[in-house]
Amino acid sequence: MSCLVAIDGELVEGRDASISVFDRGFLYGDTIFETLRAYGGMVFRLADHLERLHWSAERMRMVLPWAAPTLAQEIEQLIKVASERFGTSELALRLLVSRGFVPGEQRPSGLLPTTALRYTRTLFIQPFRPLPEEVYREGVSVISFATYRPSDAAGGAKVGNYSEGIRALIEAAAQSAHEALIVSADGFVLEGATSNLFAIVDGELITPPASDTLLPGITRKCVLELAPSLLVSREQRLVPSSLAAAEEVFITSTLRELVPVVSIDGHRIGTGQPGARTLELAHRFNNAVLHELA
Repeated sequence: MSCLVAIDGELVEGRDASISVFDRGFLYGDTIFETLRAYGGMVFRLADHLERLHWSAERMRMVLPWAAPTLAQEIEQLIKVASERFGTSELALRLLVSRGFVPGEQRPSGLLPTTALRYTRTLFIQPFRPLPEEVYREGVSVISFATYRPSDAAGGAKVGNYSEGIRALIEAAAQSAHEALIVSADGFVLEGATSNLFAIVDGELITPPASDTLLPGITRKCVLELAPSLLVSREQRLVPSSLAAAEEVFITSTLRELVPVVSIDGHRIGTGQPGARTLELAHRFNNAVLHELA
C-alpha cells in the first residue's frame, strides 16, 4: 500500500480512487491545494495551512463549503486511520480542493463557474520519505528560471496549475540541479518552483516579500519567527547578482524543511558548504516542531 486517498472524506486505497471526468480540476486545473507533513501523527501548524487554503480560495474567488475546524477534525481522524494501515505516523499529505462539477450533468460546465457546482476535496496520504541525509549535510545546487506562472496571476495563491513549475523542474533536472529559482519578468528572484528562498547577505537574513506574488510558506513563516535572536531578518527583493554574492542561501518547504543551497547556476555560494547560520536555523526549526507538537 503506497497511498491512501480520501475523496470528500471517504478513504480508499489509491488504486480505487476516482473522480468525475467533468470535474473542473481535471478539465481546467481549477484547484487550490496544501501540502502537509505529519510528525508522529500530528500535522505541524495545521491551522496555518487551513488558513492559507482559505486565503488561496479568496484569491481564486472560491467559496469553500467547509469551515477550517471541520476540515482539521476530518484530517486528524484520517491520519489516525492511515497511520494504523501504514504502520507509521510519519506522513506526507496533499489536500486538493477543486471547484468541482455539476451533479448529474454529463458535460463540461464551461469556464464560467456556476452556483450549481459541487466542490470536491481530495486528501492524499502516504508515508513520509525523507530526502537523503547528504542533501542537508552537503547542500544542493539550483538554477534560475525566468517565467510567469498561473500563481503569479492569482496573487500568489497555491493553485493546482503547475505547468510552468513543471517546465522549470524539468530544466533543473536536465542540469542535475535540485530546484529551479523562479525569476520574474522584471528580473527579481521570487522563490523556488516548490520552495521559498532565503539568503544571508551582509550578515542579514533576506527573503523576497510576499507582495511579489510568491507563496507565503508555513516553513518560511516559522523561520522568520525563529531568526531574530540569531540575525536581523527582513523581506527584500533579490536579484540574481545579490544571490551570487550571498554568504549563505537556503530553501524551505513543508516536506523538506530547510535545505542549504551551495551553488546557483554553477556559481558557488559562500564556501560551497552549508553555512553555520543555515544549520542553526534548521536546528531551531526542528526544535520548534518538537515543542509545538509535544
